[in-house]
Amino acid sequence: GGTLTIQTRALPAAQVRALGYDILPVADYTTLIVSDTGTGIPPEVLPKIFEPFFTTKEVGKGTGLGLSTVYGIVKQSGGYIFADSKPGQGSSFTLYLPVHTASTAPAPARLAAPRSSVKPAEMWGTGTILLVEDEDMVRAVAERALTRQGYTVLTAENGEVALQILDKTERPDLLISDVVMPLMDGPTMVRHAREKYPDLPIIFMSGYAEEQLRRSIDLDRVAFLPKPFSVQQLAEAARDVLANR
Repeated sequence: GGTLTIQTRALPAAQVRALGYDILPVADYTTLIVSDTGTGIPPEVLPKIFEPFFTTKEVGKGTGLGLSTVYGIVKQSGGYIFADSKPGQGSSFTLYLPVHTASTAPAPARLAAPRSSVKPAEMWGTGTILLVEDEDMVRAVAERALTRQGYTVLTAENGEVALQILDKTERPDLLISDVVMPLMDGPTMVRHAREKYPDLPIIFMSGYAEEQLRRSIDLDRVAFLPKPFSVQQLAEAARDVLANR
């Protein structure tokens, strides 16, 4: 039981200045406030609620990714989120999303020159990449993009299949993996892969906030590619990691 309240309101810069939040820049925001009259969050738990994979639920009843997902979306939108809770008095989450005001009228549309089909020499790649992604569409698009850049691409739909491929093939030059997957998550799979290939370069693809992931994933020599990403960003990330081997 209880009451869930969802509110939105405009928050002009003058009111933001009056709040005196050190980490909230003075600007115009639209705020979204979600509050409840539930049991509240214990003080020792509150600082951890946005961490990926942190959960107070029983095994199998929660992934610990709900609030981490919210945090990632808010940060990618240039916003801020604050949580306030007292045991027995409910919880309140306030999202501050910056207001965008167009300063000038959009320029008249002009026909763009056709793009050259020639790939820049510095973007062309060589080597073998193991791509691990449980979403069929994302995996297919990423595989096609990397293949067109010159890489040999091996694909796996989850961590267990990826480890089977590593056992049967030669060492790849790079492993690109999603973080959250069924059966075995990306970090767990990478830890097993590093037992065989300690210096294997890794790129994690994720829609969660990078700074939160870095704190929760205790692996070195790891790069992050935020979702959603473009074909160009994927190619650049692979090139940069392989260039720094």
